[in-house]
Amino acid sequence: MSGYRTTPRADDDLVASVRWILAENPQAARRFLDAAFTTFDRIATCPEFCPRARLKHRRLAKVRFCVMPPPFNRWLIFYHLVGAEVEILRVIYGTQNWRGNPATFFV
Repeated sequence: MSGYRTTPRADDDLVASVRWILAENPQAARRFLDAAFTTFDRIATCPEFCPRARLKHRRLAKVRFCVMPPPFNRWLIFYHLVGAEVEILRVIYGTQNWRGNPATFFV
């Protein structure tokens, strides 16, 4: 693999998550970012390791997801391969309804 890149929506997700965590615990906000980027690196090293999201929309059939490590294991990272590169699509808190309307959630 040649690495990863994040989409603008994934960047927005990271910023929103950090702001939310920062309100309660500034040190945890930094650890969250470190965990996210470490997980991105791990995904880029072996993208097939994580399961497919099993989304019914045909265009999203190859989207995979990874659970972040504890204590941030309520966040999910969604990604797919674009050529030899991993594209991080979203980084969301797991209670969001991402299955409800995946065509708009991942675009």
